[in-house]
Amino acid sequence: MSQQATKQQVHSLYRAYIRLVRDWPADKVRPNRDMKQVLAARVEETFRKPLQDGEPIDIQKAERQLDALERLLDNEFKQKYPLSDKILSPAGNPNYYSSLLSSLNANKDSKKGPFARFFGN
Repeated sequence: MSQQATKQQVHSLYRAYIRLVRDWPADKVRPNRDMKQVLAARVEETFRKPLQDGEPIDIQKAERQLDALERLLDNEFKQKYPLSDKILSPAGNPNYYSSLLSSLNANKDSKKGPFARFFGN
């Protein structure tokens, strides 16, 4: 019976990781190698390979890692430790981060088709 509970724990943990990977935002700066792809590969490696080889999965370690990733996804630390305006507007180039964000958004818009740009989608 305890092995059945372990299979249920592994299955629910796997589903939680899949939801996390699905909700993780794509990296606009590194579209070819972003955290979402790394997480997807890691979930595949962590959950599927041990099932094929018969190795046990460290449930406590996987739960701690999932908790840490969920905290990052929820921006818990951004809210707990907000950045000051002094950091966001460095003295040498006070508009650096705002221009970086606008260029990323412009690049995102340039990848849309002409109809999507015209209709604002």
